Amino acid sequence: MNRRGRESRAALLDAGRNAFSTKRYEEVSIAEIAAAAGAAVGSIGYHFGGKYELYLAVHEAVFEDFWGRLQELRGSAMQRLTQGFGIYLDFVQQHGTALIMTPRTGADERLLAQHERHRDRLVAALLTEIVSAGGSSAIRIAMDGWLAFVEGATARWLTEPDSDRVQLQSLVLAAGFATVQTTLTLDPSITLTSRTIAALLDLHGGQRTERTEKS
Repeated sequence: MNRRGRESRAALLDAGRNAFSTKRYEEVSIAEIAAAAGAAVGSIGYHFGGKYELYLAVHEAVFEDFWGRLQELRGSAMQRLTQGFGIYLDFVQQHGTALIMTPRTGADERLLAQHERHRDRLVAALLTEIVSAGGSSAIRIAMDGWLAFVEGATARWLTEPDSDRVQLQSLVLAAGFATVQTTLTLDPSITLTSRTIAALLDLHGGQRTERTEKS
């Protein structure tokens, strides 16, 4: 593909991203996307195959941007977890639940497979961060379940008129560490990484300090 073709494709992706972030799929027309991109309507079919294929490409682009932001994080495990969840909330607020959260109903196999691939990638990244040895299916199931909790809690948080971002962050991180601790009880063969142990100590130390200050 020549430079002009690459620029046209990128412009269509950006226009699709803006459109699908603010409207439901059925409310967006290819003419609208093409006009926003300054391209011919037929260019969507040429570069992507059609409207739905562009929709899938937009999903993939959003996920790749999300991963790029996560991979730039530095600092302790607790700092990266906190910042990583902040990035997740930024993406959800910017793009809405449709482009970042797992679809619940009405999605075809291609979209579900795309979400599942990125979810598996995130579970694998979490396990690399958390587990240094052992790691039966229990910890994978636990992390997958925790991610479902994160999505559900975030979706509810978005609908609450008095939603508190810091409170949501504290809730999901505490739930994540509680999930890890429960899984350790069920499977003693799991050995945590030093990063995770430090994060657990950091979390519990912060909670004790907060309770002391309140008392």
